[in-house]
Amino acid sequence: MDFDIAAKRLQQDQKSAYNRSRASRSARTASAKSKKEAQAARLKAEKRLQQKKIENERNAQIVDKVVTSIGRVERQLGGANVGSPVVIEKQSQPSSTISTSTSTSLFTNINPLSNGWSFKATSIHGDGDKIALPPSILETMTSSSNDLDPFGSSSNGGRPIAFRIGILEPDYTFPSSSKMKVLIENIKETIVQNEKRKNNVLSSQQSTSSITDNGTANQQDMDDSDDDEMDDNDDSQIVEAYLDELSMKYISYTHGTVVEFTQEENCVGLPESIARALLQPNSLVESSLNDDKEKKIDIPVRRTVDPAASSKAKPTEMNEDDNADMDVDNNQHTMIEEDDDGEKTPGHPAYGLFDIPASSVEVTPISKLPAGTNCTFTPTKTSIENGFYSLKDIKVVLEQSLMRTRATLSRGDVIRTWRRGTSFDLIVSTLSPAQFGAVSCINTNLNVDFASCENDDMKDEPLAEDNAKPEPVDSRVLGTGSGRLLSEPAQPQIGKSNETTSSKSQVIELPPEPANDMKEGVCTIQVRGRTPSGKTVTGRRRFACTTSTLSHLFSFASHVCDGANPTMFRLVTRFPRRELQLTTTNANKTLESLDIRQGQESFIVEF
Repeated sequence: MDFDIAAKRLQQDQKSAYNRSRASRSARTASAKSKKEAQAARLKAEKRLQQKKIENERNAQIVDKVVTSIGRVERQLGGANVGSPVVIEKQSQPSSTISTSTSTSLFTNINPLSNGWSFKATSIHGDGDKIALPPSILETMTSSSNDLDPFGSSSNGGRPIAFRIGILEPDYTFPSSSKMKVLIENIKETIVQNEKRKNNVLSSQQSTSSITDNGTANQQDMDDSDDDEMDDNDDSQIVEAYLDELSMKYISYTHGTVVEFTQEENCVGLPESIARALLQPNSLVESSLNDDKEKKIDIPVRRTVDPAASSKAKPTEMNEDDNADMDVDNNQHTMIEEDDDGEKTPGHPAYGLFDIPASSVEVTPISKLPAGTNCTFTPTKTSIENGFYSLKDIKVVLEQSLMRTRATLSRGDVIRTWRRGTSFDLIVSTLSPAQFGAVSCINTNLNVDFASCENDDMKDEPLAEDNAKPEPVDSRVLGTGSGRLLSEPAQPQIGKSNETTSSKSQVIELPPEPANDMKEGVCTIQVRGRTPSGKTVTGRRRFACTTSTLSHLFSFASHVCDGANPTMFRLVTRFPRRELQLTTTNANKTLESLDIRQGQESFIVEF
C-alpha cells in the first residue's frame, strides 16, 4: 500500500517536473524570439537613421556644388551680389524636406544667383545703352568695402563697369530652368557614384567593427579626389545652365553702362533703347528660352510726366485726380507735350517720350564683361526699306551712330543707327565671344558682319520706295535697286536711250537665276559701283553657289557698271575686307569654293 502511494506520488512529481521543464523551454524560446525581434527593429531604426544622415549629407553636397558652380561662373563674369544676401540654410532645414529627391525642395531657402539693386524706372534722354543711377550707388561702388570701379581699371582693360538690367519674374524660384535642373541631377548622380565607389574601397580596407586611422586617411583622400572631379565639370554646361536660369529669373534683361549718378534715390533712368529692349524682347532672345515656360509679353508700362508741365494743367484736369501719381499709363501720354526748350543731354529726364516698365527694375553690376571681337548685325525690314544696303559707307554709320553711343552689346538687342536723318535698326544676331551672350565695346577691335533678314514676310514683297533713301534719279540701278529686297530677282532697268540698251546687251550672258522658292545653296549678291561717267549704280541678283563661277559674278558686275572690263576692276567687301580679282586661274572657280555661300553678300567695285 505504501509502495503504491509512493510510486503514484513519484509519477506525479515526474509529470510536474516535465511540465515545468517544458514551460521553461517555451519561455526561453519566446524570450529569444522577442529579443531577436527587438534587435531587428533596433537595427532597422538605426539603418533608417543612417540612411537619412547619408541623404542629408548628400543633399548638402549637392547644394554646395551647385552654389560653387554658379559662383564660379559669376566670378568669371564679375557679377556682384549687392542686393539682399544669399540665404543658405543647409543645416537648419528639416530632414523631411531635405530627404526629398526633387531639386526644387533642395533649394527652398537658397538663391545662389547674385541679386542687384531694385529701382523704380524713369525715362531719360540718350540714344545708347547708358543708364542713370542715384549718387548713393556711386558712394557704394567707390567705398573700400567692395571692388567695383565704375570708371574702369587697368585690370579690366580700362573698360567701365557694366550692368545687367532686367525686369524680375515675380513668381521666380530657384531652380526653374530645365538646363539648371539637368545640371543638378548630373551633380547628384556624380555624388551618388562617388559614394558607392567609396563604400567599395572602404569595405576592402577596413573591418565592420572599427575604422583604423589608415582607413580614415584613405577616406579623406577620396573626398579630396571627388572635389577635384567636381571642380573639373564641363564649364560650358554650367554656363548654359546659368544663362538659362537667368532667362527664367527675368521677364527680360539686357546690358548697359552708366552715364551719370544724378537720379533720385531708388530710381534708375532708362534711355529709350534700354526700355525698348526690356518691354519688347527680340525674337532672337525668345527663341533661346525654354519650351516649358511662356515669357510674359504684356509687361505693364507707364509714362512719366513733367512736374512743371502738370502744374500748368487746367484746374478742372487737376481736380479730377488730385492724388494721382505723377506717372500715367500710355493711353494718357497723348496729352503730354515736350518742352522744346528743355535739355536733351543724355541722362537728363525725358518726360513722356516713351514707355518704361511699371514694375521694379533690377540692376546688377558686372565688372568683367568680356571684350567683343566679332558681331553680326541683321537689318530689320524697315532698315532695308530705308535703303540700308544702298548706303555708301556703312563704316561711317557704325562709327558715328553706334560706337559713340553703345558700350555693350547683348544678343537680341535692337541697335538704332542714323545716317543723314534716316534711322536704321540693326538686330544683334551673333556675338563673339558668345559665352555670356553679351560683350563690351570699349577698348577693343570689333569686327562687324551683316546677315540676311530671315523674315519670311519680307520675301518677294516690294518695298515702299517713298521711305527709301534713293540714289539720284538719273543713276544707273540694275535689278531691284534701293526699293526692293535682296531676295528678289534682278531685272534690268529701262534706259533712257537705245544706245544704253545696246551697250547693256553686249555683256556676257549669265546662267538663269534659281527659283524664288529655292533657298538651299543660293546667295543673293549686291554689287555697287560707278559707270564710266561717274554715276553710282547698284544691282542685285541671285546665284547658285555650287554652279555659278567667279566669271559669272564679274560679268554681272560688268553689266552693273555699264560694260566695264571685268579684268580692270576688283570686287571688295567690308567688315572684314576681302578682295576678289578675276584671273585665268580662278575664273572657273565656283562661288562656294570662294567662300561665297548661302545667304547674302555685298560687293563694291574698285577700279
